[in-house]
Amino acid sequence: MKKIAVVGSLNIDYFVETDIFPSTGETIMGKGFFMSVGGKGANQAVAAARLGGKVSMFGSVGNDDNGKLLIGKMEKEGVNVSHLNKVEGSNTGVAFIEICNSENRILVISGANQHTNIQYINRIQDRLLEHDIILFQLETPLSMIEYIIPILAKEGKTIILNPAPACQLSSELIANVTFLTPNEHEYPLVLNEKGELKETLEKHPNKVIVTCGSRGVYFHEGKGLIKVPAIQVEAVDTTGAGDTFSGAFTLALSEGRTIEESIRFGTIAAGLSVRKKGAQTGMPTRKEMEHFIKEELV
Repeated sequence: MKKIAVVGSLNIDYFVETDIFPSTGETIMGKGFFMSVGGKGANQAVAAARLGGKVSMFGSVGNDDNGKLLIGKMEKEGVNVSHLNKVEGSNTGVAFIEICNSENRILVISGANQHTNIQYINRIQDRLLEHDIILFQLETPLSMIEYIIPILAKEGKTIILNPAPACQLSSELIANVTFLTPNEHEYPLVLNEKGELKETLEKHPNKVIVTCGSRGVYFHEGKGLIKVPAIQVEAVDTTGAGDTFSGAFTLALSEGRTIEESIRFGTIAAGLSVRKKGAQTGMPTRKEMEHFIKEELV
């Protein structure tokens, strides 16, 4: 099995449940509140580790109670956190998440995540290069990502970029990543594409993988468009579905599966993850995945 590194954000997530999303200037009563550890980077690392991956987390937390909580949680999940950056004088990142009828809206305050910068990446570069597959998101400084990805590409690493929160990426950066995994709302901005999904994927065969929620995942394998359907489940909270897909897809690649097999593995994991509240709570274990594939998948 290949070694996985996740370079990304670590947050504490605060969830509010409601029957309707409030309009501007409107005050409404919520149904419930809970908190959990999160951040796209941490979520994706936990998703891969829970499925049996050899995962190291690279990122930054504040030297505060939230940072200690995150580190302890990830250690319990089997993620190597020895390379994390503990930043004095900065708060650990937080996210505020509204949940309504299984849909969500998210506001993120980066905090210490802004210190996952070029200076930090230079300090840990040798440790990062010990890994085979490196997974990124965009909740850390883009300047760091644009700096380190060409270096990793020259070393022959498999590089996965989940471009969320979305922004337009340079053609040079896109060329250097192995796989780019936007969702259906993100890909037009990320790729600066105005065409239909099929046309976009034809331009980026075996690189761009677009997730479309309950409609499945689409990619082009060079000869034609491939659709990998989502599994049908009753969704409770979709907050961590995309991160679960990213972590599970990466884990499957680390085990030597093909692109399509890895996407299928990721869609199953993502589907299972939405059955519970919280980004990480519903992420399946390997045993749960294998049971579902054997006993329930039709």
